[in-house]
Amino acid sequence: MTTLNGGAERFLSQRILVIGASAGGIGGAVAERFAREGADLWLASPQEPEKLLKQLHRITSSVCWIQCDITDTASIKETAARVQREAGSIHGFVNNAGIESCELLESMSDEQISEQLEVNLYGAIRITKYLLPTIASPGFIVHIGSMLGLAGCPGFATYSAAKAGLAGFVRSLALELSERRIRVNVVAPALVHSPMTHKHAHLWNAEVETQVRRSHPLGIGMTHDVAATVAFLASEDARWITGIVLPLGWTPNYPIPESFIRDT
Repeated sequence: MTTLNGGAERFLSQRILVIGASAGGIGGAVAERFAREGADLWLASPQEPEKLLKQLHRITSSVCWIQCDITDTASIKETAARVQREAGSIHGFVNNAGIESCELLESMSDEQISEQLEVNLYGAIRITKYLLPTIASPGFIVHIGSMLGLAGCPGFATYSAAKAGLAGFVRSLALELSERRIRVNVVAPALVHSPMTHKHAHLWNAEVETQVRRSHPLGIGMTHDVAATVAFLASEDARWITGIVLPLGWTPNYPIPESFIRDT
């Protein structure tokens, strides 16, 4: 079997965990990419991704799901324990768990702010901590960040803060794990055609569309564009890459205007 791009099965029989995967989103595309390249695949999410599992079972029989809430330490610990019991160890994991909301900071409740940080930053740190003992050496960790962790956008202050914090976390963790040959990186996509992006489509006006086009010189991305980058960073081809935040599809010269949120 070959990959979608005709390459070899780079992850043949490697045990890989994808956190926060669902059909149609980035996590689902990442899971499909690994499945097509021969991985023994584990998925972790709060609810069973039935549609994605059906899609993956058409590609491979080696896929299973674990219920995991990354805001709940007990749930994370149980996930790590099950991985150790049933797999012994994993070659690496991809964390795609995340939430966002488009709202000005002064309008956000303390609960909304806490939820953003819990899922997008604290949860990422916690699940990394408890999965570390399960990762073989050499191994990999890839977190899905966002270009909003590198640049600002009105309506996403807390989300941007969380993704910026994730970048700092990974840069330091990469140094901590270097002797174990566990590489840690962040992929920071710009706008991608996905359910998370499309839920904000009703907010776009002509000015927003113009500036989005200018800030995305190669156009809005597809989920498989992100998946291809994740697969590269997880592969032996990236064995000399760690501690980076890799922006995809974006140039910072044309920020999205404040009317994106204020005119709604």
